[in-house]
Amino acid sequence: MSELALESVAPSRVDVGDGISIATAWDAVVTGEPGIPGAVRIAAEYDPLLRRAVAASVRLDRSGEGDEVTALTLREVRVQWAVATSAMRVVSVSRDGGESKSFSAYLDDVRAAGGRTTEEAITEAVVLYRIAATVNLAPLKFVANELEVSVSTATRLMAKARQQGLANDLITRETYNRMQEEQQRMMSPHQVPGSGPAGPSIGR
Repeated sequence: MSELALESVAPSRVDVGDGISIATAWDAVVTGEPGIPGAVRIAAEYDPLLRRAVAASVRLDRSGEGDEVTALTLREVRVQWAVATSAMRVVSVSRDGGESKSFSAYLDDVRAAGGRTTEEAITEAVVLYRIAATVNLAPLKFVANELEVSVSTATRLMAKARQQGLANDLITRETYNRMQEEQQRMMSPHQVPGSGPAGPSIGR
C-alpha cells in the first residue's frame, strides 16, 4: 500500500488569497507504490508564476540489490498525485482573519456545515476553488464534491462569484467555458423543465 510522508517543510509560507497559505517548499517521499522498487522523493514547491504547487525535481531510490530503475519504472511514478496530495498537507486556511487551520480541519468544518445561504455558498466555493487551483486539482469538481452539489451548480456559484468580483484572478479557461455552456443551456428555448443535471443545488 502506498504511503506518503512529508520531509523538510520550509517554515516560510506564501499567502495565496482568501485566507489561504501554503509552504514555499517541501519534500514528499512515496513508498509502497505498486511496481516501484524503491522510494520516490519529490522536491515540491509553490511556483509564484504558475500560482500552484509543482514538482521541482523527482528522484527514485531503489530499495536495494536486485532492484532496477528503468524508463518503464519511471513512467509509473505518479508525480502529479504526490504533489497534490502532499500540497494539501502544507496548506492552511484562516476564516475571517481567525485562527489558521490545517486543510483537513477546514474541510471538516465545510462538511459539517449545513443550510448555507447562496452568499455563504459562493464564499465557500471561492475558497475551495482557490485551494484546488493552488494544489493543482480540478477545481470545479473539487468544489462540487466538497459542497456536495453538482458540477453545474458549482459552475453557477463561481459565475456569481466572478460577477461579484470575488474570483476574477481564479477563473481558468475550463471554468469559463463551462460558465458559457451553462449560460447557453439556461437560455435554451428547448430546455425541458426538470431536465437539468441531477444533484443538490444552491441558490437557483
